[in-house]
Amino acid sequence: MDSDLSIGYAFATVEAMILKNQPLVQQIYDLEEPVVIVNQFHSSRIPQNYFKSNVTVINSTERGISRSRNLAFKHLNTSIAMICDDDIELIGDGIKALKRTIPTQPQVALWATQLATNRGKPWRDNYESAAFSMQGSSFNHLRRIQRINSMEQVYNLDFIKKNAIHFNSAFGAGSGKYIVGEETLVSAAILERGGEVRYVPIVTRAHPHISSGQKFTPAHIRSVLATQIRIFGVAFFIPFTGYLLKSIIRKVTQVVSNAQ
Repeated sequence: MDSDLSIGYAFATVEAMILKNQPLVQQIYDLEEPVVIVNQFHSSRIPQNYFKSNVTVINSTERGISRSRNLAFKHLNTSIAMICDDDIELIGDGIKALKRTIPTQPQVALWATQLATNRGKPWRDNYESAAFSMQGSSFNHLRRIQRINSMEQVYNLDFIKKNAIHFNSAFGAGSGKYIVGEETLVSAAILERGGEVRYVPIVTRAHPHISSGQKFTPAHIRSVLATQIRIFGVAFFIPFTGYLLKSIIRKVTQVVSNAQ
């Protein structure tokens, strides 16, 4: 890898919804690097010639974000992949900074970056100010990866493919079974296979303030429970109890705030 590192972009959308995000569509037009857009559809296809030749459009009748990610990774021919949803904005300066950083530590299997809200504020209030790495599947590391949002992730595709790591199609939005947890399971698999996860305080994407993973419904509780059982085994009750307490406090705070 060198200073001219090429990052591939793996976009997921459903029923061509990405085309309604015109600022993002313009950003995709402006990219010169490889892009794969997986459009899961029943009725609304995206024509291949809608974009330039560096953009591969895959219209798939499969459902589920994990299947979309796996399909995009299969068709990307770059060493690095930034996963993207259809409601985001790319932060050009941050991506340039990340591209300068990656070649200095090419062994990293997963880069965790910062995320901004669509109002330009930090998506999390507690982002660390200094870079750090995690390696090895210790209990503390497996707990820490619970906080990494998919839109903060940038993958080393060489490591992913060499170790045959895939997104679990039973997890993630649209799976029909567990609606969250797919990115956490991949992060855990990377640590379990000896890969390094490195956080850098660089903003690469912007996303609406609320994400699917922040909701607190029976389906979300069930999905988080299934995710943590797979990662922690019999010790799942420790992080799961923490998740429940934080979610209840956040829900109560929201109710009180709305009532005032």
